[in-house]
Amino acid sequence: MITYNISLNKELAQAVDKQIKLGKFANRSEFFRQLLRSLFLSNKTASDWLYSEPYYSELKQRVKNLKAGKEKLTSAKEFDREFNF
Repeated sequence: MITYNISLNKELAQAVDKQIKLGKFANRSEFFRQLLRSLFLSNKTASDWLYSEPYYSELKQRVKNLKAGKEKLTSAKEFDREFNF
């Protein structure tokens, strides 16, 4: 097997570790192998997921709520602060 080393900032590393626990992956390598398989071995293009349910309906609803003033846009910095990233 070939080995790749990557560097992640603290916030991204925390997000990866959280997904590893949620997905019950045995380790980081397993997580990244599955991520790469999903991306490269899927018959769909990378943007297809956006138009698949439930993502598309959720995005349409969020845009509708945004236009109606029921939701607001948040900067990445505000988001990170709110969710302690």
